[in-house]
Amino acid sequence: MTAYRGRNLTLKFGAGGSAPIITQARSHTLTVNNEIVDITNKDSNGYRTLLEDAGVRSASISIEGIVDNTTAFESFKAAAMIGTIGTYRLEFADGDVFEGLFQPTSFAVSGSHNNEQTFTASLESSGAWTFTAA
Repeated sequence: MTAYRGRNLTLKFGAGGSAPIITQARSHTLTVNNEIVDITNKDSNGYRTLLEDAGVRSASISIEGIVDNTTAFESFKAAAMIGTIGTYRLEFADGDVFEGLFQPTSFAVSGSHNNEQTFTASLESSGAWTFTAA
């Protein structure tokens, strides 16, 4: 079994492999949600039965890191300030790629007297996404 370094999970702002990385990130989280449709009835013998591939799918990405003045971060910050829907690409250490349209739904910047400025953001999917295994 091969373990992967967290730093090799990267979020890019834009489509394709040459899209710029949102630099200075410290962590990323991807959550895929599949809404269920319950079709339990008297024939289910007391067990819940779900309708396959019927509910709404959504994905969420969260990111936190250090504020910098790179073009990629400044573009991301501008998109977050006005809620622009854009293409985001999450690249996994093993070469898998998750890509789709997302809208920044929250963006926060903080800084204390004797430390760096940091940011956190949440993004929510809009429409279909693709997952491509390496």
